[in-house]
Amino acid sequence: MTAFTLWMIVSNTAFWLIVCFGSAYAVRYLPDSWYKASYFEEKPLERRLYRTLRINSWKDRLPEWGSVFHFEKKNLREDLDLVYLRRFIMETYYSESGHSMMAVLGFGCLLLNPASYSGMALMLACINVVVQIPFIVIQRYNRPRLMRLKIRLERASRQEKADRKEHANYDTARHHNRRQDA
Repeated sequence: MTAFTLWMIVSNTAFWLIVCFGSAYAVRYLPDSWYKASYFEEKPLERRLYRTLRINSWKDRLPEWGSVFHFEKKNLREDLDLVYLRRFIMETYYSESGHSMMAVLGFGCLLLNPASYSGMALMLACINVVVQIPFIVIQRYNRPRLMRLKIRLERASRQEKADRKEHANYDTARHHNRRQDA
């Protein structure tokens, strides 16, 4: 193995590691307003696309690295609460953005490699895009469902508070009426 070949292996490996892990880390520093863009909203044709792709049958088979950021996204926790759901939704934004960034930045390998390797570099960049797409699709599939679940939990929480308040008012009125009767 020549020194040049070894250098190409090391530099390309380092490049891909930096692109992948750097993107996953960098998206956590984007402003929250970034994630409010219309790009992240579910588009009208997406639900039909997800059914066609039968995403629900394969999405859990792909690796998930949420534990690197101390948040497992493979399955919903049993004890759901609003704080957890909000974090889960943010993690889907981070993940979608990170995989999108990896797909785009992967084309930087064309700049890293000499012209004689441009065919190989282009092929690797295109393969990288194909690899990133399923992970992006999974986030786009899960997020609207998590948002609907969050809305249901918020509604239930508001109802529970209203019920407690009504019950407390009833107890106070009963207690007050008993004191007047005595």
